[in-house]
Amino acid sequence: MLYFAYGSNLNHEQMLSRCPGYRAVGLAELRDHRLVFPLHSHTWEGGVASVQPAHGESVWGMVFELTDTDLEALDRYEGYRGPDNQHNVYDRNSTYVELTRPDDGSFPRRLRVNCYFARPSNPGPPSRRYLDAIVAGARHHRLPADYIAALAKSAVRD
Repeated sequence: MLYFAYGSNLNHEQMLSRCPGYRAVGLAELRDHRLVFPLHSHTWEGGVASVQPAHGESVWGMVFELTDTDLEALDRYEGYRGPDNQHNVYDRNSTYVELTRPDDGSFPRRLRVNCYFARPSNPGPPSRRYLDAIVAGARHHRLPADYIAALAKSAVRD
């Protein structure tokens, strides 16, 4: 299954601990969306990321291929219990991204991927630790420099 990571799951160490069978497919752009922090996490002590529609904006991230076991683990971590479950923290839906730098040397193309979309609850800025995890992952995967710079300037929780 193809999965688009845009938040702390960009962090290589975090993904490896959650989904040891994952494989990077390549850098991708989710067009007409922006990164937001609509949920509070006690674990991260601040807001955690999601994407929401925003005409003309883009969210950069990585497409990963997950095993069935990895997907089950990620669903548990993201609080996804199933389609239309009222207790979901995040919903997992399909969307399209533009794969702009495939890791396997193939050509750039449009891909249908799964992506987690938060159900907003107690929005707020991220903690410095959470934002640093995203920025470290963005640097590790060589997301566009201007996107990383903008991410690093995001407001954080005091």
